[in-house]
Amino acid sequence: MSYLGIDIGSSQVKSVAFDETGHPIASAYRKYSYSTPRPGWMELDAAEVIAGALRTVAECATRVRETSPVTAIGISSQGEAFVPVDDRGGFLAPAMISGDSRAEEVLATFAEDFGRRKLYDITGHTPSPMFSLGKLLWLLREHPEMRRKIRRVLCFEDLLIFTLTGRAALGWPLAARTMYFDVTRHDWSDEILDRAEVDRNWLGDPLPSGSIAGKVLPARAAELGLSPDTVLVTGGHDQIIGAVGCGAVEPGSAMFAAGSVECMVPVLDRMVMSKEMCRRNFCTYDFALPGRWATLAYSLTGSNMLEYFIREFGRDCGGDYTALLDTMPEAPTDLLALPYLTPSGTPWFDTKTPGAVYGWRFHTSRGELLKGLWEGIAMEMRLNMNMLRESGIRVERLIATGGGFRHPGVVRLHADVLGVPITVCDVREAGCRGAASLAALASAGTMLPAPEPVAAIRPDPEKNGQYNRKFHRWEEFASSMRNF
Repeated sequence: MSYLGIDIGSSQVKSVAFDETGHPIASAYRKYSYSTPRPGWMELDAAEVIAGALRTVAECATRVRETSPVTAIGISSQGEAFVPVDDRGGFLAPAMISGDSRAEEVLATFAEDFGRRKLYDITGHTPSPMFSLGKLLWLLREHPEMRRKIRRVLCFEDLLIFTLTGRAALGWPLAARTMYFDVTRHDWSDEILDRAEVDRNWLGDPLPSGSIAGKVLPARAAELGLSPDTVLVTGGHDQIIGAVGCGAVEPGSAMFAAGSVECMVPVLDRMVMSKEMCRRNFCTYDFALPGRWATLAYSLTGSNMLEYFIREFGRDCGGDYTALLDTMPEAPTDLLALPYLTPSGTPWFDTKTPGAVYGWRFHTSRGELLKGLWEGIAMEMRLNMNMLRESGIRVERLIATGGGFRHPGVVRLHADVLGVPITVCDVREAGCRGAASLAALASAGTMLPAPEPVAAIRPDPEKNGQYNRKFHRWEEFASSMRNF
């Protein structure tokens, strides 16, 4: 038997089937692109995403059907994005993804009326236009006629589970990213929904990660090459599920993911919802395993910067990321970069300040510019890590995963900037592995074995000293740009 993990991201969907030892035995992916029809808007075609997900499931299921058939499917999903669905299953609008900031004004008004701290106490999150609440408020304000057409409002996890089983359900870690989920009661907040005039019946069933949501519908099973006994298992927010997949599951450890979003996921042994956490926009919500919680520190500009860079400045590389990254110099650069190619993540939730580079001269090489931008992202993560410590959250072990960390130079750069060792784990698709591991736990009672570490990158003392001095200059530069 095998367990299938699906990871629905903002640029592609991936499915990987794992055998009982945790070895990947089949994989498939489909790429898609988000559109930016207006400044601040970032949209996905939900039909394209779900069609791609179904195709990847079918490809994997077909390859393993004779030797190790899929018995359970788990899902890792990008956070926040949702799609409104009508009574015929049609999609009424594109899905607004995390970096979409159009809801800033309407959410700010709602938060002021409702109470910012009250929102945090219920949801474990501080207001940001990235969350589903603001996006849904904007949609209903700008398109009031849609209210009578909506039958479902589904994030990508419960949309796919609904497509496959007929039941809409999602894991607690994804429900929390909507900002209308009560993280203490583990249910939708009637107080928030009533104030927002959102019908509870539009929403899926929030379940603990690793819960069996239902079996695949017979017609879907036949279409995809699955057994009708195949079960769908809840996962949740991709950052949390990725932490499970790379083995960052014990308090004190943290996944450090360099995907489209660069994100640190510290695992906690208690729910921490302090004044300092709230002030610095550090959330607290359920981890994917019982009795554990998590917070996030992240930059919404991550390896999506690399995709942009190679598209605009590296066309001669033929899409070869490694060749481009190999041009980065060994030494720290003289550049100061504010990595706000998208809105910022924690701790500022800044949608206004654009990206900036200071120190760019005629002699600046392409490799130096690229490294300077990575340094800016790493500096932002160092700032977050410092603030986590000041809020009482200690991170003792960083486990790296994600496409951005496949190049050793990028891992070394982050270790040197942060001043802490980074363990690189032997797993390419942590989200898929984490989702499959939860599927195995739900259906067979045991998780997949933890992946083996392949390298431990320690900071270079000399470079770390240089970055320590540079960090103080960077803080002044970043502050001046945010107040420009």
